[in-house]
Amino acid sequence: MSTTIKKIDQLESLRGVAALLVVLYHVPAWNPLIHNISIIRSGFMMVDLFFVLSGFVIYTAYAQRITTVYDLAKFQFLRFGRLYPVHLLFLILFLGVEILKYVLQQHFGIASLSKQPFDQNNFAAFMRDIFMIKAFWPNEQAITFNSPAWSISAEFYTYLIFGLIVLLSGKFKNHIFALLGLTATGILMIYQPEHYDFMLRCTAGFFIGCMLALSIRHLKGKVILNPLWIPICFVLIALFMTFTHDAKALKVLIYPLTCLLIASILLSREHFWKNFLSHPALVWLGTVSFSLYMSHGLVLWFYQQTIRVLFHRPEMIINDLSIPQFEFPLALLLTIGLLIACLLVAHITYLLIESPFRDKSRKLVKV
Repeated sequence: MSTTIKKIDQLESLRGVAALLVVLYHVPAWNPLIHNISIIRSGFMMVDLFFVLSGFVIYTAYAQRITTVYDLAKFQFLRFGRLYPVHLLFLILFLGVEILKYVLQQHFGIASLSKQPFDQNNFAAFMRDIFMIKAFWPNEQAITFNSPAWSISAEFYTYLIFGLIVLLSGKFKNHIFALLGLTATGILMIYQPEHYDFMLRCTAGFFIGCMLALSIRHLKGKVILNPLWIPICFVLIALFMTFTHDAKALKVLIYPLTCLLIASILLSREHFWKNFLSHPALVWLGTVSFSLYMSHGLVLWFYQQTIRVLFHRPEMIINDLSIPQFEFPLALLLTIGLLIACLLVAHITYLLIESPFRDKSRKLVKV
């Protein structure tokens, strides 16, 4: 049991590190020396790592447990209870931001420096968020309100596809998982549909993660990897993110690299690197990673308005957004301050929303 807990801890830590890189990716270009660091500019790839890890965990937990329609309904309800309360909270808060921007513009003459109120974040976008179907729309229409929520939209319906396949396909499920994962990866690599790739990225990563879980199950106890593969895999992923962030066709390599990293963690003997990944601080980061991922956009919006008021710095239009500019030392301090604020809000969100509602959903289905 202790070994199992440690392995779960290590994967939680991996999820936490990935979430932190996603936050850094979304930090505005306050200073080009920080903003243009290649590994940060590739932080979006960590969402694909989430998908692989999610597929691995879900397959391990449920590939043999969905045998009736009731099992499927219970499985999907638990996924809903895990995702929707935090999603709904920040959707409502972002709606409040739009209302605030509208009031400031209409009644006080204070116009938004970037996106106009209810322009992109309109009623149709709100309804797509309510039903978590935004990932089925073009990317530009899927990053409305709380933009990171596109990935949980994609995951929620990928969970449903997974459950239906497990329920209906019997012994052929693994073949179907492999076909879905490899087909989606091939489409991403060959056609590079950058404006319609959200569901494809989730499908590719999730079902490749399922195949990884199946492989780990067969290799467990038969193959023991050198634990030095763990830091090697981290270095390989860092190099990949540093040098290939502009190579669209190569982005799919994040899937096999993630698989290699997870395998190196699960199939290696106890060592410094495994113990390091079980450090309580990293495990805590992984525990709050979903709340961190879902809350950091709102924290960033308020943080940016605050520093505008406090510093009155000149602004530059970057990717159609007006962004205040700072010297490197101050920009670094502001970035650290943002990370601290994000982690604090994530911890509070986890304690007050994510964990209680997840527990309530489990009690309702007697898990």
